[in-house]
Amino acid sequence: MARTRSSTAALSVKFLEDGHISLDAEVVTIDSRESTLEPEEPANKKQAIDVDGSADSEDSDSDSAPEEEFTGVAKQATIERLKREQKRQQDLRRQEREKRKQRDEQLKQQLEARRQRIRELAAAEELPELLPEEVFVADTMEPQGKHLRQEELEQEEMNRKKKAKLEKLREIKALRKQALKKGPVHVQVQTFGLTKKTVPRAEASVLDTKNSWLMRASLGKK
Repeated sequence: MARTRSSTAALSVKFLEDGHISLDAEVVTIDSRESTLEPEEPANKKQAIDVDGSADSEDSDSDSAPEEEFTGVAKQATIERLKREQKRQQDLRRQEREKRKQRDEQLKQQLEARRQRIRELAAAEELPELLPEEVFVADTMEPQGKHLRQEELEQEEMNRKKKAKLEKLREIKALRKQALKKGPVHVQVQTFGLTKKTVPRAEASVLDTKNSWLMRASLGKK
């Protein structure tokens, strides 16, 4: 705060040799006000301050750049950590749902088995003491499956082969009846079908020799 004092007038008196006051007295006014304001600093000093201030600003900017970079890295790391935590929580919830589903399914199966056992017990209580004979007969009968067994297949194959042989013998006999005896030989009409085959008619002498050999006495046949 500036302090001031009122101005005062100082009178300069000049005495002459005869004791009178000189007319050319000069009144001097003295301004007694004192100012406490700080004197103005030189311009070069202010400029120096400005230069130093700008230098300090540049230093602060250069110092703040690494700090901002560190802040960005820390922020990114925090975001990644939050994402991992969120994913872990989701996995835990999913596993919990699966476990709960499995428990519910297991309880459902146990409940169904218990109900089935109760129904069986109730049905057993309703059965008569003596069961009819038809029940035992039906139980002992072997159920016929839809698919043929190996034995049935083999039997069917044997029947088919036997039937084919009989059919072939009938054809041969029918062809033999078509043979005509012309003198000492038999004439037979030959057919050239692809599916039918004929054999020559056996001679009587050959048949007699065959029969005598098969029915010889050493075999003991009757």
